[in-house]
Amino acid sequence: MIRWNLLEIAFYGVEGRRRIVGFRPDEVNVITGASGTGKSAIIDAIDYCLGSSSCGLPFYVREHALAVAAHWVGGESHLIVGRNIPRAGKGTEQMFVSTGRHLSLPENIEGLNGPTNRDTARSIIERAFGIGDVENPSASETFQKGRATVRDITPYLFLSGDVIISKTTLLHDMNRPEKARDIKTTMPFFLGAVDQESVLAERKLRQLEAVLGRLEREAEARERSRSRMTERSMALLTQAAAVGLALAPGGDTSDPLLLGQLQKVSDTNLAEVSAPDGDELAALESERLGLVRELQGRRERRRALKQAINEASGYETAVSGQSHKLALVQYLKLDSGKCPVCEAENTVGRAMADEIRSSLAVVREEVTAVSRLRPELASEAARLDDDIGSKSHRLREVEAQVSAIIRQGEDATKTASLAQERALVVGRVHQFLEMTAQDSDDPSTNLASLRGDIADLQEKVDPEAKRSRLRDAESIVSNYATEMLSELPTEVPATNSRLLFFASPKVTLIEPVRRAALTLAEVGSDQNYLAIHLALAFSLQKHFEGINAPIPGLIVIDQISRPYYPEGGDEKTLEEMANNGDRAAMRKIVRFIFDETARRKGLQIILIEHAYIGDDPDYVKAIRGRWTSQTKEKLIPPDWPARV
Repeated sequence: MIRWNLLEIAFYGVEGRRRIVGFRPDEVNVITGASGTGKSAIIDAIDYCLGSSSCGLPFYVREHALAVAAHWVGGESHLIVGRNIPRAGKGTEQMFVSTGRHLSLPENIEGLNGPTNRDTARSIIERAFGIGDVENPSASETFQKGRATVRDITPYLFLSGDVIISKTTLLHDMNRPEKARDIKTTMPFFLGAVDQESVLAERKLRQLEAVLGRLEREAEARERSRSRMTERSMALLTQAAAVGLALAPGGDTSDPLLLGQLQKVSDTNLAEVSAPDGDELAALESERLGLVRELQGRRERRRALKQAINEASGYETAVSGQSHKLALVQYLKLDSGKCPVCEAENTVGRAMADEIRSSLAVVREEVTAVSRLRPELASEAARLDDDIGSKSHRLREVEAQVSAIIRQGEDATKTASLAQERALVVGRVHQFLEMTAQDSDDPSTNLASLRGDIADLQEKVDPEAKRSRLRDAESIVSNYATEMLSELPTEVPATNSRLLFFASPKVTLIEPVRRAALTLAEVGSDQNYLAIHLALAFSLQKHFEGINAPIPGLIVIDQISRPYYPEGGDEKTLEEMANNGDRAAMRKIVRFIFDETARRKGLQIILIEHAYIGDDPDYVKAIRGRWTSQTKEKLIPPDWPARV
């Protein structure tokens, strides 16, 4: 895979003005200068042209520039991304994207080609970089939540000022919760542990599992309330039947039918209702008594069966024991006609042996009969349990209906007319339907289908394989980072320590004396934090190169001299450092950056600095701009007029 580098950044102002900052691919590029000249805004400009929803460009740039464009190059392929700059607020939705060969930045803002919306622009950039499915150009499909996008590559491109010596923030944008979630989700993809399809499948799996859990809890709650609703529905229908508004409900009537009958009662024209059937209570009472008698009989039979099963089990145990004892007699050889002790003739022994064999045959037959009978008894007992449960449920329903009719009769004695009784019943039904019936609707979601979808996704995700590949990637990056940390200036406890990287993402430092595992916040020293961030950034880029990850070969570093020039100001030379150790540390860091860049294929570094090292020929050769008080240069030229 081709590693993309940044060729140019252009700003466009009023009256056709254009400011270009050029860079060399596959090399170290240095811009030095004073604070306030716009050096750090280079990161904001690149980020904005990668489709950020916000515009982080500073006020002065917004007041004097109308648009910005980034010119990328990857082999013979070129990509130009432009965007208008808002004077305030969020970024613009319109972007300009051009791809092809031998492209160049336009002379003015009107020359920006390929106008499109921000989502489509991001999709085109992703296809150029190789992020995701390059055969799928649909922005609506590629911007699924959880899918790796061009917005997820910035942590690997920028070592911004708020990160490079931070003891709490490991990567660019990790201090923003909404971005931290996306970085953590997509990091396995960029590390090569999963493909894009697996990333989406894993996120969808978590979503479906959460939905299934919620629906199952709702279904359980609905099931608990359904039995109460069924009893209430049958009681109301029984009351309605007692005053001639409906037929008495059957024991097996479903909930939808019960609610439908109640709705008919609620809609009834009371003037057209016939007189109630006075025999309803007698029929229900007769059914209740019959159920009580049947339950008594079945419970007696169940008790008898259980006693028989227990006795059969005891009998089988006892008889088996006797059978084993009788079987010992065969060793006496009584049927030989001789005494087993003195070998004398013994006709009595032969007769005894015959009787014992006969007894053994009888015992074996009884054991066999008991063994065959006991499962039949157990099966009959289980059937009786089911029958008793069913009839007990029906008895509760009948008793509820009887109680409802009795209560209705008691109410009727207080009601002046049949019409008033019916009006009371209709009112109760109407209130019940309004307050309760809507909660009885079954969910439209098919739980079986949802469980099937979850099972299919679980097969695709293969979490164990993902964990193995992720651990391997973490180990590779950790080895790279440890080696690079040893080449950078550090203090105790970072000196000679092992740097472990985890895709959570986090790092742990194993110090060499006590082998203590230290978190980033526990390490201490700005010099240590600088070394750790540099080692991690370069080791990740080395890993990306090795696996052909779709990450541009670019690191923009905002001031490696922060531990030594914390106060900012104008450009400074190393001689202005008071400490010889600081000067040596700076030279060591610069040498690491140049050497590591030379070792990597397609890696480009843009170093934004206060320090100017005039006696280092590589450093001087890498200078792309000196924006100092003497040169009067800035990112946006001072003579540019403000926007109208």
